[in-house]
Amino acid sequence: MRSTTLKGPIGNIHILEASPPVTAGESEPLPVVFVHGMAVSASIWEAQLANLARTRRAIALDVRGHGDSAPPEDGNYAPASCAADVFAVLDGLGLDRVAIVGHSFGACIALATAAAAPQRIAQLILVDPPGDFTKVPVEVHEARIVPYQRALETEDWRAAVETSFNEALTGSRAQTRDRVLAWLAATPQDCLSGMSRGMFAFEAVDNLDRYLAAPGTRAHAIIAPSNTFPFSLHILRPTLTTTTIPDTGHWLMLDAPEAFARELDICLGKESI
Repeated sequence: MRSTTLKGPIGNIHILEASPPVTAGESEPLPVVFVHGMAVSASIWEAQLANLARTRRAIALDVRGHGDSAPPEDGNYAPASCAADVFAVLDGLGLDRVAIVGHSFGACIALATAAAAPQRIAQLILVDPPGDFTKVPVEVHEARIVPYQRALETEDWRAAVETSFNEALTGSRAQTRDRVLAWLAATPQDCLSGMSRGMFAFEAVDNLDRYLAAPGTRAHAIIAPSNTFPFSLHILRPTLTTTTIPDTGHWLMLDAPEAFARELDICLGKESI
């Protein structure tokens, strides 16, 4: 597995990359780009990079402000802005067409990337996506989302975030909980508040519709059992096919890496560039 730094629109972007030996005369399988969610890093995908590297090129990037990637000076973590970093990675590596796998907030980034350039994203795989918070009823928005956003701007911000993450960790293994909470403890306030603002304002359904309206596009979601909210993407758009991995929390690639790898292999199939 290789660690590389590329130039992006706001600074350096760190990536992890793995690939199989090149065999002459064989068609090259579709490369895969992984985008992680809030507070973690590209290393969350290490097991999946190792698995896919048997057959295809696989890349995971540190999202801006995470791991070894530069943070935005203006605090802009909007999914469309983060998508510009994904395109910088694709261009820097000379990748014209890929599959993209995004988890949680990374699913929002993947959606924004796919909607902006569907001709470059042959397949969109959403891993326990957060849904579309712009479709939440006004009373729920005022009662839950607004107070949470306000809390993120106060001195009690860490308690609010830890409560939210602990809810998402319901059903997770102890090792997953420890790893995720350790990452969270190292994540600064401006990063968490900026990503939360971007997530709550992101029109996920519209981006999904725009991507799937383009010819030759495919989307699938791999979800945890708890992802059954009225604003979940697969509920708002029942045509979005899903696979549920049992006995997992939100970070299902850590809770059940082998089961997740099997589902990912099924999704990707044998499609080549």
